[in-house]
Amino acid sequence: MSNLVPLYREMAEGGEQFHGLSILQHAKSIGRLLKEYDVSTVLDFGCGRGDAYRSPHKLHHEWGLKRIDVALYDPAFSRHDHLPERRFSAVLCSDVLEHIPEENVNDFIGGLFKRAKRLVWASVCCRPAKKTFPQNGENLHVTVQPLEWWQERFKAVSTFFPGITYVLVETP
Repeated sequence: MSNLVPLYREMAEGGEQFHGLSILQHAKSIGRLLKEYDVSTVLDFGCGRGDAYRSPHKLHHEWGLKRIDVALYDPAFSRHDHLPERRFSAVLCSDVLEHIPEENVNDFIGGLFKRAKRLVWASVCCRPAKKTFPQNGENLHVTVQPLEWWQERFKAVSTFFPGITYVLVETP
């Protein structure tokens, strides 16, 4: 993954990419889960620019959380490139998995679980992206697999983290 971060960072610098709004389409279902699991702190892992947590969206308000209760992480954005070491009630990861090289997927999923106390929620896009890296023309979705493939990975990794529930959904 680390060799892709500079490519994503370069694309993000233009300000037209990766606003972090894909999570909005799942806001209501995530909100129900956060209540069900009595979530008080959230890590949005791969938040993009983080616009979902700024006006006019302020997604954390919809979930009944204060902004201080939500940590944002995305290595492509310097303001969000510090990954907190602590654990959170829930870790959210919206439309990031498909950007992880296949050989790193299990470790990446494990990293999500390591930072969660109760819940890991993730969405994955199972088709090629409409965009390519301008630097080399390769598709931005470097791992395109069916949802069942992703479910197998989550199931396998989750066995190492008893007591943490996960929810994996496919991006429509």
